[in-house]
Amino acid sequence: MSTFVVNRQSEVRVDFASARTVAKEVHALLKLGRRHFNVCFVSDREIRGLNSRFRKKPVATDVLSFPWESAKESREKSSGGGFKNFLGDVVISPRTARRNARAEGHSIRTEISWLILHGVLHLLGYNHETDNGEMTALELSLRDRLRPVHRARDKA
Repeated sequence: MSTFVVNRQSEVRVDFASARTVAKEVHALLKLGRRHFNVCFVSDREIRGLNSRFRKKPVATDVLSFPWESAKESREKSSGGGFKNFLGDVVISPRTARRNARAEGHSIRTEISWLILHGVLHLLGYNHETDNGEMTALELSLRDRLRPVHRARDKA
């Protein structure tokens, strides 16, 4: 698996070792095999611009997903190339993640781990806005499987 974690912001300190570990855990939990994704941390300003441009919502959000190809296109294409197993990018605003974590009473590390999971589920074609709770139920069950690892780290 070659998941890249990149930082394009300087507003909030991010634990990149933890983010890489979470990306690997999500990869294993979702049984992605050779498929991979990237995680990119950006400023509130940048994610607001992306959200405005691609979703017509001019506000900062916590996470956006940018699939390389739709799930249907991925199944239909058999060509190789460097992006054959690439799912896409998960873009996270640590500043918004920190606000959300404080409001919910957990750590930013936990919030970011959940956002990585949430973003990858979107890359796989899940859509909580239209699927009658399927994505939410799956996400919550997978969060429970990530949670013990991150609770122990959060106390450190």
